[in-house]
Amino acid sequence: MNPSKRPKGFYPLLGAVILGGCFYFGKNDFEDIVQRSPEEWSTRDCLTVILGVMQHNFYDNESPVVKIVALPYYPSVVAAIERRAHILGPLQYQPFTYAHTSEMYRRRLDSALALEAGVFIDWAAGQFVDRHGNYLRNPTQLDLIMFYVSLQNTAWPGLTSGGYPDISHLEDSVFLENDQDELLKPRYVAGKRNSTLETEEKLIIMFPLKEQGPHFLSNSHEMRLVVKGFEKTIVLEFPISRMR
Repeated sequence: MNPSKRPKGFYPLLGAVILGGCFYFGKNDFEDIVQRSPEEWSTRDCLTVILGVMQHNFYDNESPVVKIVALPYYPSVVAAIERRAHILGPLQYQPFTYAHTSEMYRRRLDSALALEAGVFIDWAAGQFVDRHGNYLRNPTQLDLIMFYVSLQNTAWPGLTSGGYPDISHLEDSVFLENDQDELLKPRYVAGKRNSTLETEEKLIIMFPLKEQGPHFLSNSHEMRLVVKGFEKTIVLEFPISRMR
């Protein structure tokens, strides 16, 4: 999945929301929203779902230069991104076209779910379904997980004493960790443009959760995205309960 495939301006908007602290969570929180079909979600619902799982290290003073925003592509997150694009499409592009119809929205979401989360949706029931045809009830039914990761150098365009952070072997420095302290290497890291971190790098990182043996997240309540090789190892925590 190419990071550029996502709606233009979407992630800068999320960054502004996080930094500005201006997003108001209404009466419908994450748990309320994911119980409903994505076709019923408003744009505010979509942002609530996305911000409800996104993690960052903006306030970590021990890592002052390298800042990371990570968004896991859970089925609900993929649905929120596509739903929001569907609602805003007619407002952004005139005239209204077939690309913004409900039928096209469903087709786009079906494709995105299959590629980015390894699931599909039962539109009659409004529920996610795993590759075996079972309704999604447990995170261990997911065979893979993708992350959208934004890396930013807060010192840019200036130089720190050690120069620009080296990311030439970033794919060897990123891991997923479970509650048994096991580290999982990514299957791939896509989107990196430079060997040093200067301007923002937007990455797609994919981890296989089940290949042989037990599921990587069995008996875990949390997973951690671990990024090594900078002034401090960066660890972002993601509760399994929100892996919907």
